[in-house]
Amino acid sequence: MRQGIVRRVADLALQIEPDRHVVLQWILHTPLPALGGQTTFELACDGQGERVIALLNHVLLQPGTTPPRLPQARAMH
Repeated sequence: MRQGIVRRVADLALQIEPDRHVVLQWILHTPLPALGGQTTFELACDGQGERVIALLNHVLLQPGTTPPRLPQARAMH
């Protein structure tokens, strides 16, 4: 795994969520249903960090009046 991809993901995520602790927890522990249910860290380790970059860029480019949010796992019912 290249450290650079995790840094790039973190830099983009910090544009959405300014709290570094929240971003770190998101990278390490939040499964991303849109990307097969793996965490950002797992994807980066598997050489798929660019998929997370694309997802975050998509979130950042969405028009709207509400601020963007980091992608989250769907709630279990």
